[in-house]
Amino acid sequence: LAAGAASARVAASRPAPAPTIFLRRGDALVVAAKKKKKAKSAESAVETAVADVVDEPVAAEVAEESPPPPPVAAEEEAPLPAAPAAPVALETEESEATKPPKTSSSLYPPEGGGITADGLDDLQAQLAALMSENNALLNKIDVVSADKADAEAVIASPGITILTAPKRGPIGPDDLLTPPDVTSVEWPSPNDATPFYKRPPVRMPELIDPHVPPRTEQPLHVVHVTAEMAPLAKVGGLGDVVTGLARAHSLAGHNVEVVLPFYSSLAPSDIENLTHVMDFGVPKGREKEWDGVKTMENFTVQTAMYTGKIDGCDVILLKPASTENSNIFVGNKIYGGSYNELEAYLYFCRASLEMLRATGRDPNVIHVHEWQCSAVAMLYWDVYHAEGMLHNAKVMLTIHNMDNTGECRQEEFIATGVQGESFNTLEKAMDERTIGHNPERMCLLKGAIVYSNFVTTVSPTYAADALRGGGGFLAKTLMASRGKFMGVLNGVDEKLWDARLDPYLPASFAPGRMEGKAICKRYLQEGLGLEVSDEKPLVVCVSRLVPQKGIHLIDHAIKRTKAQGGQFVLLGSGHSDPPFQAMAENEFKDDPDVRLLIFYSDPLSHLMYAAADMVLVPSMFEPCGLTQMIAMEYGALPVVRKTGGLADTVFDVDDGSIPEERKNGFVFEGGDERSLDDALDRGIEYCQERKEWWASMQEKVMKSDNSWERAGAEYERLYRAMQSAM
Repeated sequence: LAAGAASARVAASRPAPAPTIFLRRGDALVVAAKKKKKAKSAESAVETAVADVVDEPVAAEVAEESPPPPPVAAEEEAPLPAAPAAPVALETEESEATKPPKTSSSLYPPEGGGITADGLDDLQAQLAALMSENNALLNKIDVVSADKADAEAVIASPGITILTAPKRGPIGPDDLLTPPDVTSVEWPSPNDATPFYKRPPVRMPELIDPHVPPRTEQPLHVVHVTAEMAPLAKVGGLGDVVTGLARAHSLAGHNVEVVLPFYSSLAPSDIENLTHVMDFGVPKGREKEWDGVKTMENFTVQTAMYTGKIDGCDVILLKPASTENSNIFVGNKIYGGSYNELEAYLYFCRASLEMLRATGRDPNVIHVHEWQCSAVAMLYWDVYHAEGMLHNAKVMLTIHNMDNTGECRQEEFIATGVQGESFNTLEKAMDERTIGHNPERMCLLKGAIVYSNFVTTVSPTYAADALRGGGGFLAKTLMASRGKFMGVLNGVDEKLWDARLDPYLPASFAPGRMEGKAICKRYLQEGLGLEVSDEKPLVVCVSRLVPQKGIHLIDHAIKRTKAQGGQFVLLGSGHSDPPFQAMAENEFKDDPDVRLLIFYSDPLSHLMYAAADMVLVPSMFEPCGLTQMIAMEYGALPVVRKTGGLADTVFDVDDGSIPEERKNGFVFEGGDERSLDDALDRGIEYCQERKEWWASMQEKVMKSDNSWERAGAEYERLYRAMQSAM
């Protein structure tokens, strides 16, 4: 009310500036600019808006800043009159030059004068008048039904921002974010000016009694060193694993920090509480050649250390303090700069350890990821621990994909400030494939396997495959280290993937309350222009289009699904885009049962998982795979090829050797079309013919525990085992 009083004073003194209008939008809310009204008492023009409201009254809020109200002495406070419902908040932005001068009145007494009893009566009278005036302004707002074209015109207009308003207050631990209601859904069309998957998400309300895992009584200090971290510095699954594991352990009470390169592509505004802590020197070296003679030159790189939070996790970001003589980590995307990546990550490994020394950190665990951070393990034991600079830590290496091993010439290792000669032996980091070559090279991933106290990969089957030769030349090193090597299955970030609380869905659902899944299926069908049918099984595939993902089987599954009476939707991109794009534009253009979407959209992926009856994952190899676990979170049965993490998470419903409680999908082993047909055909048949059984399986797979809490408990066990070992 006091703010309204200030607005009236300002409006009376000068014309109102052009306001910024904030309009709320619900599921079926369409907002359009209607016309200008004149506020009689304020003598200024106020833009108003029109809205068709489904489930709550909406007012156009003209948001501007106002000066603070004058102080009121505490001993003279009096009850204010009751406020009218849904007032329009009028506040204006003003500079010191445009503020009206204070006057000696009951509302603004002279400096230091306080407010008299008569002044309080005047104040209440003026506030009551302002509230009455505010109500009058509300009555001048026209509410009409606007068509979509008008709504898009408003959204595109300068100075107008669409705010997604929550449909309800705080929700309990078993409530749905968006309860299923067919009548409240704004059904999409492929002809909409804005695609349905670009609609704003529902604003997440406060959760009552959110799930909090048990907290440990013996917290560990864990430092992750990584090249990626979701969601800001993510290229593949590595970033998801780091964030999921770090958050799980943080929630359990451990002290977890993630050390990450401060890529220039990271927006500082996206990092919470970003703080520059200090600059410190990092030893570095380079090779020089003069008159045909090569020498090694050592120098120091001043390095900037920042702290902050990414997705709720504590982060430490490192980069050269100046870009004047270094372009390390400068580029428009992760791995996207003109810098030498090998040199950059070798420097980053040394900088990470030097940061620990310089700040007095001596963690229990240093957890390094992939080849980019492998040199940390080597430098920790031979430099920092050997010379007494760090004492406490044990080192864990996680291999996410053995295809990338980090080849490095001996002289290139000088980027760490340490000569590579001592590491370039068969017992340490020499790449045995290069024996007899000139020069013989090092393998950073091999060096980390040798130097780490424990080595994990991302699923038990992938670990077993690596020991049987799937790890290539590293199989020999892994076999020699098999006592400290195992696979730990990744988890799913249930903060992002949860059908009960997913803000992208037109209707939420959960076991026991599955009505929303049928709404999601119809929503996707209508938005993509497919035939709307609950009878046709819907198969979706969300994948990179690269050979590893079984693109020949994806191609076949599209045609097979249609032939068997189902529908197929593909979302993805990659090296193999052209043939799929050609199919989308020719063979399956405007097909009522097939949509091939050759791009990636995270909101659309959420909608596809929620709509799907089945999710296809026909990978040739898959270290872990998250797609099949995400599918189950949304009540979709996975159809997978038996490899890597897919073999550890999906068990065929018709396999008599599998306990009944573990059966959750359709599995095939071969890499040929006939093998795929067996699994896919059974899935389509069961979905069409065994509806009660299918519904029970959808609820069953949603109850699977694929959480990072589970995976985090296994990593904690390994951390403690490392600590207790000599």
